[in-house]
Amino acid sequence: MPDYLLTATSPSGKRKTQCIQATSAQEAMLELETDEYQDIVLHTDDFTAALSELMPQKVSTKGPITPADHVALRNISNWGIFLMMLKKQYQRMLLIIVCWGIFTILLRLVSKSGSDGLMRDLMMISAALIVAPFIFAILTIVLMPVRKLKRVLEATYWGRWDEVLEHLPPLQNKMPQVEFAVRKAVALAGLGKLDEALTVMKPFSDPSKTPHWLYLSRLADVYEAGGQQDQSLECRAQAYEADTGNSTLQLSYANALLRMDRDLERAGHLLEKIELLPLSDQQEVILPLFKGLLELNRGNYRMAVNQCTEAINRLKPYVANQPYSRLHADNAHAYTAIALAELGEMEEAERLFQSALPRLKALNSTQIIERYQQAVLGNKT
Repeated sequence: MPDYLLTATSPSGKRKTQCIQATSAQEAMLELETDEYQDIVLHTDDFTAALSELMPQKVSTKGPITPADHVALRNISNWGIFLMMLKKQYQRMLLIIVCWGIFTILLRLVSKSGSDGLMRDLMMISAALIVAPFIFAILTIVLMPVRKLKRVLEATYWGRWDEVLEHLPPLQNKMPQVEFAVRKAVALAGLGKLDEALTVMKPFSDPSKTPHWLYLSRLADVYEAGGQQDQSLECRAQAYEADTGNSTLQLSYANALLRMDRDLERAGHLLEKIELLPLSDQQEVILPLFKGLLELNRGNYRMAVNQCTEAINRLKPYVANQPYSRLHADNAHAYTAIALAELGEMEEAERLFQSALPRLKALNSTQIIERYQQAVLGNKT
C-alpha cells in the first residue's frame, strides 16, 4: 500500500511525524483520528502517494532519514541538506569515533618511545574518521536526485525546454518512469514536437501498468505545453471523473477551468467540494490562489485581491527552495495585478505585474498578459 506522511499530536501530547500505509489519504487520517490523535497535518496527497509507489526503488522511512526528515527535505536549501546529512553521519559514526579515540589514547599511554610511527598512523586514521562525515555529506549533496530534479523543474517552469532535455537523462532510473516520460514529453511539446511527445507517453496508456487517472493527468500537462488547451482540459476532466476523490485531480481540473475562464459554476462547485476532502499542507498553501482566480473571473475584484494575497503570504516560506512555489507566487502576483488594475489601484498593480512578467513571457502566457493590458486600458477610459 502507498505510504502517507502525517504529523499529529498523540493522546499523551507528543507531536510526531509518522509514516502510515493506507489505501488513501482519507484512510490514513482516519487511522490517526481513531487513535485519538489531534491537530493532524497531511503531508502526502493521493497523487504523490501513487507516484511514490511507482518509484524504481521505494524510499524507506525506517532508516536514518526519518519521516520528519522527509517532510523537511521538501523545503530545504542545499546548505540545509548538507547540515542534515552531516548530523546524520556523525550520529551514525559517533560510537566508532569515540571508541577509536579511547583506543588511541590508551595505546599512547602504554606505548614505548619507539612507537612514534605507529602513533602517527593512528592519528591519521583518527583524523580520517573525523573528516569522513564531511565527505559523505558533500557527496550526498552532489549526487542526490532531488537536487537534479529541482534543476529540471526550474527549467520546466521557465519554459527552458532544451535545458530540461539536457539535465533529464541522469534521472531516468531515479524517478517513476511515467514521471520521467512526462518531463521529456512536456519539453518536446514545448519545443513544438507534440507528435513526438505523445509517442513518448503512449507506453503508459495501459491501465494495467499505470493508473489511468495518472496517465490522463500527465497527458494533460503535455497537451498544455503544446498549446492544445482544449485537449488538455478534456484530459483533466477525464482524469477527475476516473477518481473523483483525488484532491490533486480536482484542484487541477478546477484550475484549468478557471485559467481558461470556462464554466465558472462547475469550477466553484469543485473548489467547494475539495474542502471536504483531506488536503495536504502543500495543497492548503495554494488553495487560496485558485479561489482568488475564481473571484477574479466572477468580477469580485476585492475578494480576488484578498485571496491571492493570502496565497502569496502562504507561499513565502517556500519560494526560496521550491520551483513550483515560485511559479504559483508569480501567478498570484499576476492575478492580483489584474484585480488591482480593475479597481484602479494602478501603482501597486504595475509593480506586481512587472514582477510576474518575466515568467509570463517565458511561458507564453499571452492570455494573462492581455487580460492585464485590457484592465489597464479599461481603467484609463
